[in-house]
This record gives sequence, C-alpha cells and structure tokens, in this order.
Amino acid sequence: MKNIVLFENERVEDLYPFSLTHCSWEVRVGALRLFEKSYYYFINSNIAYLGRKKWLNSFFKRFDILNHKIVIDDTLFLSGNVVISKDFVDIVEDYKSSYDSFLIKSNGNLVGLYCKVHNQEIFDYLINNDLVNLENDVFSNFNCLEVNLNSIEYIWDAIFLNGQEIESDAEFFPNYHSLFIADFQGIYAENPTRILLGKNIKISPSVVLDASKGAIIIGDNVKIMAQSTVIGPCYIGDNSTIKIGAKIYEDCSFGEWCKIGGELENTIIHSYSNKQHEGFLGHSYIGEWVNLGADTNNSDLKNTYSEINMVLPHKDVKTGRIFLGLMCGDHTKTGINSMFTTGTVAGVCGILVKEWFLPNFIKSFTWGGKTNSPTYRFEKAIETSRIVMARRNKVLSDEEIELLRVEYNKQGTA
Repeated sequence: MKNIVLFENERVEDLYPFSLTHCSWEVRVGALRLFEKSYYYFINSNIAYLGRKKWLNSFFKRFDILNHKIVIDDTLFLSGNVVISKDFVDIVEDYKSSYDSFLIKSNGNLVGLYCKVHNQEIFDYLINNDLVNLENDVFSNFNCLEVNLNSIEYIWDAIFLNGQEIESDAEFFPNYHSLFIADFQGIYAENPTRILLGKNIKISPSVVLDASKGAIIIGDNVKIMAQSTVIGPCYIGDNSTIKIGAKIYEDCSFGEWCKIGGELENTIIHSYSNKQHEGFLGHSYIGEWVNLGADTNNSDLKNTYSEINMVLPHKDVKTGRIFLGLMCGDHTKTGINSMFTTGTVAGVCGILVKEWFLPNFIKSFTWGGKTNSPTYRFEKAIETSRIVMARRNKVLSDEEIELLRVEYNKQGTA
C-alpha cells in the first residue's frame, strides 16, 4: 500500500480514561504504541491520521512525526485501535489484487477500508468527519474482507494482549543484542538469548531475569537495581529505573522514564509515570505523568471470583473478566497507603488520598477521590503538572492544556 490512514472511530470514548488526553492509536500494548507498530508493518508507506482535531493537535505536538496528506490512491484506512499483525498485512495485500475497494471486518466490527483509486464521495465523507463510521451508507456497496484481528475496544483489552504483543514486537528491536551474562557481575538469567538489551544498561548484582516464558526487552540507559526479579514477557522503556527488590511478574510494559518498584503483574504503565515504592499493582493500565505514592495497592480479583463490571462516565461494562485492577488517566497522583478496589477507573488530574477503599469510579479533577470530594482547581492542577513535567525537561503544551480544559469543563465547574 502506498498510503495508510489511521482513523478514530465513533467508539473512541470507550477507551476512557486514556482517550481524554490521547488519540486511540497511542494505546501502548506490548513494547510499542499502536501507531508505532504501523511504521514497522508499513515501512514503505506514507502514514496519515484522521481524528478529533484538538487531540490531533496534541498528538503532533508531542511526537515528532510527519502527518502526510490524506489521499485515496492505493490507500488503506484502518481504525486506530486495531492491533496490526503481519498476517493481516499479507491478507490485505493478497485481497487487493482481486478487488479495487473493500471493507475490512473483524469479529463483527468494520475496522478498515481499502481504496485503490480516488473516490470523491468517500474522500468528502472522510475529510468532513473527525470520527469515522464505516457503517455509513457511502460504503454500502463495497465488498467485505473478513479477518481475525485483535483490537482495543476498552483500555483493559490491552492488558490481556500485552504478553503476546511483547513477543511480536521483539523483532522490531534488531539493534538490541542478547544478554551475555559475563557482562554483568552476579546476576542470574534464564534463557538469556531472549533477553534483549539496548545501550548503556546497568544491572546490579543479585538481579534475576527470567525469560523462560517470554522475551524481556530492556531499553537504552535502563538501570535495574539489586535484588530485583523480572519475569518475561516484559518491556522496560528507555531511561527507566527498576528499584531495589522489585518483583515484576510476566506481561508488564513500562514506557520511557518510569520508576518501578514493589510488586507488579499484567500491568502497562505509560511514559513518565512512577510506581517506585512497595505495594501491589496488577492487571492495571496507567497513563502518563502518574505518581502512585508509597504503599499504594490495588485489588484485581474479587473475593467471590465473580465477573468484574467497569463503570465509565457514559455506561457500565460487563467485562467477562475476573481479573482487573486500576485504569488511571494522566496526571493523577495517589497519597501513601491508597487502596483501590477491584476494577477501578480514575480520570485525569486527580489527587487521591486514602480514607478507606477508594470508589470504583473516580471522576477527573477530584481532590480526595470520594464521590463528594471537592474539585481540584484547574489553574492549580495545571501548575502542578507544569512543575512535574519541568523536572523531566518537558513543557506542558497549550494543546495538552486545551484537552485538560475540555475534561475539566465536563465536571460542571467552569
């Protein structure tokens, strides 16, 4: 394909709280974000983006990438929440040799569209709609290709795909080398050929790295302190630190510049977030610029072993899962000894402190975390975020502030 267009669909709000401050293709699953995978799978294609305007502005402010012009010329339009695979790319390449245009359906949902030549009606629809609905009548006469693709419909879906995606993403780190135990004094490694290392990594004595169940990918400038155990599949992003005695079970991913300690399993933490103290975090998805205070814990399993229902602002969701922890939006902070019950959703810019278990839905900009807690003043929240980001030599952009303002205004406090 000459051209790829990643688009947001009408269900993007189901990715709450991540979708408050991010485009759907920014979801991290495995070692990479969804849009980053597209540059590997479509290495010779021009990639463009179609989505909510304010969110696009923030995305391009934060990532130094080129947004190509949207054209219909050997173009694949793909929902931004789709987890691309090599098999999928091969199937589409084969199918387009027989059809000039077709829809793509997976698990009952329309997730993509291929057009070989320009179609003005489709072009007009796409450029005039921030959110794409492939059920629209403009696409009604298209053939349909049925495929089997994973997608992130709700943010917790990423948790359960994380291990297999770390394995898949390992091939995209060709410049990393396998662990040579003699390079590090006093460490223990299981299956070292599946432990992939970037540059300038420091691993202290008495560290255990166990890749017998899956790859461990360790980015540039990572520091792993003494007596830590890391079980793969696991991804540790550039410039992150694993604190003394950390216990990291399988299927965890940590973005760049994270500080990680305590006990974690099946958890994804985005860049610039910290969970560096004792405490358990399991089956959780944590946004950017989050700080979890000392001895913050979450439950990820009910004592009744029953299905977990997740509360979102616009609906309740029966997940079909018995393991789910904390879904936390950007810039939220917890006080020491905070406790989250099974299946908790927390919005952005919260200051959460313990009185007992925090409720299973915590709105954005809450000061305290309870249902009747006061609102965190917008100006103060922005001031705090600026201070935190400056410590990492980052600046809170006007585009990011605008997204936070949109969410703040929804709280009825503007």
